[in-house]
Amino acid sequence: MRHALLILAMLLPLAALPASAGAAPDADAATPAAQDPVVIPNFWDPRARLERPTPATIGAIRFLMTDDFPPFSYRDRRGVLMGFNVDLVRAICDVLEVRCAVQTRPFGTLGQALLDRAGDAVIAGLANDGSKLLATNPYLKIPGRFVARKEGTFDPAAKGLDAFIGTVCGTAHQAYLQRFFPSAKAVCYLSLRTALDQVKEGTIPAVFADAVSLAFWLDGPEAAGCCRFAGGPYLDDRYFGDGLTILVRPDDRRLRAALDYALREVHQSGRYEEIYLRYFPVGLF
Repeated sequence: MRHALLILAMLLPLAALPASAGAAPDADAATPAAQDPVVIPNFWDPRARLERPTPATIGAIRFLMTDDFPPFSYRDRRGVLMGFNVDLVRAICDVLEVRCAVQTRPFGTLGQALLDRAGDAVIAGLANDGSKLLATNPYLKIPGRFVARKEGTFDPAAKGLDAFIGTVCGTAHQAYLQRFFPSAKAVCYLSLRTALDQVKEGTIPAVFADAVSLAFWLDGPEAAGCCRFAGGPYLDDRYFGDGLTILVRPDDRRLRAALDYALREVHQSGRYEEIYLRYFPVGLF
């Protein structure tokens, strides 16, 4: 029902969306976990020759996304759509100097909605199946990371790592851990929260999982400042996917090229860093 009531959002120019500069994801205040300085990822080659598109050749862009994908796109307590992807869309459209609009839909309908021309681009973490849609270069990849207690000596780079390491059963992270850390003893749990409780209590020395979930746990009240990232980050497309991209229809190569240009410009201008730090105060890398 939530999504059915949001179709009018398509008619709103992006400029009408409330600015969120300086705002963190809507959550209870918590003391940030002490971490090393945040590393800002860069997935763009500054030497690549990308032609600047003109607004007239692009026209208005209608973006499709979900509103239940925090911290990328979600609604705050007032019902306002916000998130990393929302702010990134705003920055892209500023670079391209075009009007943009956002429509939210259920995740499972996004790909078909794009093919049905209900929108022009999907920015929602939707995987590209390699045949129906075109993808931009990734604007973010989600690495695997270890979390360990601050006072511990856990070091995943240690030769012959022989330790019990928590992970979630049946995930790519469990498979990666068993493949690349064969001397470690993987202990799988049914939920990440259970595994993190174990490392917080000192029952196991570390947990291996996706960096987004771990970063928000480290920065939240549940961790109570107990823990830190250890080693990494670990990126492997075979296990963790190609990263987050924007998808367009297969006949819209011009729009994909324009989006790739805009994404690189957003990064080079420093605006990507502002958005990244807004939503990931504990960096993923």
